[in-house]
Amino acid sequence: MIVLLVVTGCGARPVSPAEPAELPVKPADHLDVFTWSQGVPAGARPLSATFKGPHFSYQFGALAVRPDIDETSGALEGGPARAAAGHEFLVLYRLQGDDTFAPLPQQPLTVEVVVGDVRKRLPKPLERGTALIVSVPLGGDATLEVTDDRPYQYSVRNGLGSASSSPTDGAPSNPGADQIRWQDGKYTEQGAYQGVRTSGPLTVTLDLGSRAELADSLPGVGAAAAKQVWLRLPGAKISTDDPDLKVDLGRSVALALPGGTKVSPRQSASGLLFSVPESFAGGTLTVAPEFPSGSTAKWSRKPAPKQIPLTKA
Repeated sequence: MIVLLVVTGCGARPVSPAEPAELPVKPADHLDVFTWSQGVPAGARPLSATFKGPHFSYQFGALAVRPDIDETSGALEGGPARAAAGHEFLVLYRLQGDDTFAPLPQQPLTVEVVVGDVRKRLPKPLERGTALIVSVPLGGDATLEVTDDRPYQYSVRNGLGSASSSPTDGAPSNPGADQIRWQDGKYTEQGAYQGVRTSGPLTVTLDLGSRAELADSLPGVGAAAAKQVWLRLPGAKISTDDPDLKVDLGRSVALALPGGTKVSPRQSASGLLFSVPESFAGGTLTVAPEFPSGSTAKWSRKPAPKQIPLTKA
């Protein structure tokens, strides 16, 4: 006898492939700092921007503008997420290779992020190997603000080259500003350095640019101290022939006034900025290249210095 067993699928439902989970949405005012131990992430724009004041120094290595975040862009701590409707994320990376250095302040500095009329304190320090993520309206910007001796601001989307900072690179702040002249503002010398793993020759190049000015007040800088004026050389730049080795413009140039008083450069978004007496009629710049104070590289043979006389036109 043959028995046929017929098994019916009573109550069973067909199994279909799982649909992708909907990403959780971050609030419109989302702000956070997360750990990022890798290099420039896919889809990000490499940067080489230093934001600093007397007691802080950040070197940013990448910027990403994204509608969402995942494990490839830094969501390992908080999980994947997408921006609120009508918003997007600006993600500013401070990479592990950041070799900037600044002396520690006596008290922690106030670090805030401003988006429109909303100002929020940074939830944790923006150290090497971390990234700042902030939600902004589509196409909008955020400002990173550090209060040191005064507020220092950095445009997250546009960096130090943003429109708000461009007067430091443009024409004199007022048509009647006194001008400063020099004959030869270029410098190129070779020295030799010793690093932790490498050593060898290193050529340093400096260019003072094409203009300078004296002014009582400068956009983005403010008013000079009493009985002082600002001397600004906005186009001054310094570099080496090795992209992995940097020299510090502020530490490499000093201004000597008549009588021997030496003046060091002040913090500036670009170029050189000095505070000099109202009676300033000229002086001498001395170029003597120096590595950043936190650099492991040292000179085994320093490049020859150069003196550049400045005169008031």
